[in-house]
Amino acid sequence: MAYIGLRKPIIAQRTGAGKYSTPFVLGKAISLNVTPNYAEGSLNADDGQAEYDKEFNYADVTLGTSTLPIEAHEKMFGYTVSTEGKEVTMNANDESSYVGTGWVTVEKIDGVRFFTANVLVKVKYSEPSEEYSTKGDSIEYKTPSISGRALKEDDGTWKKVKQFDTEKEALDYIYKFFGVTNPQETV
Repeated sequence: MAYIGLRKPIIAQRTGAGKYSTPFVLGKAISLNVTPNYAEGSLNADDGQAEYDKEFNYADVTLGTSTLPIEAHEKMFGYTVSTEGKEVTMNANDESSYVGTGWVTVEKIDGVRFFTANVLVKVKYSEPSEEYSTKGDSIEYKTPSISGRALKEDDGTWKKVKQFDTEKEALDYIYKFFGVTNPQETV
C-alpha cells in the first residue's frame, strides 16, 4: 500500500457524543500527520516479562491547509465572528471546541487506485501560529498548520477508515458520518 494523495479536509463541530453540526471544508489539504500515542504497562514475574499491555491513549494531529476559513475561527477555536462574517475577535477566555475531522487519502495497492475516507471522531485543535514575510524577488506562500489531539469516544472508537473506488463515494461516507442526509448537495 502506498499513499499517493491527500484531499478535502472536512471539519464538523461536535454537538454531543457521535453528533455533529453541518460540516465545512477547511481549505485544501497540504499535509496531515496523525501520531497515535499509547499507554503501556508490563508485569514481570519469575525473572521475565509475564504480561504486556498497550492501549490507545490519544493521537497527536497536525493538519496543514491552504487556508482557514472564517467559519473555522468560530466553530473550531471559539472566537467571535461578526454578523457580516468578516471580522474575528479573539479573547483570552475563548475555548476551542471538539470537532470531527475527515479527509480522503488516495492509495495505490497492487497498481489499483483507491480512495479512502478517514474520520477522527473527536479532536480539539489549537489555533495556528502565524508567520509573515515581505515579498522579495520571488513569491513565497505561507499557509496555516493547526495541531491538536484526537481522543476516543466512550465506546473506544477514535478513528474510522473505509476504502472506496471513487473520491465521491469516500466524500459521501464522510458527510454521512457527520450527519448530512443528502451528501450530493454538499459535495
